Amino acid sequence: MPDYTETFDTELTIRSVQDVYTKLHEHLAQGDALTLDAGKLIQVDTAGAQLLHLLAKLDESDSHRLTWQNGTAELQAQLQSLGIEIPALFSDI
Repeated sequence: MPDYTETFDTELTIRSVQDVYTKLHEHLAQGDALTLDAGKLIQVDTAGAQLLHLLAKLDESDSHRLTWQNGTAELQAQLQSLGIEIPALFSDI
């Protein structure tokens, strides 16, 4: 299975979430292992947070291979304010 890395931009908002979702869905459907790099991601809205939450739930499943990288303190604070925790993304903070 090939690997694919998605490097998020600085924002994951309603304007970009559909494109990101479509791209990731295609790779997951092909069985690719995904690396999700959030090193530049500092701003999410509720749509972006929902996508990250969905990906975290997929990560808990045995049928998907996801690796999280480079979560920022800013992103962690935003997600926590929405009640979303993604321990794998913030293990290095």
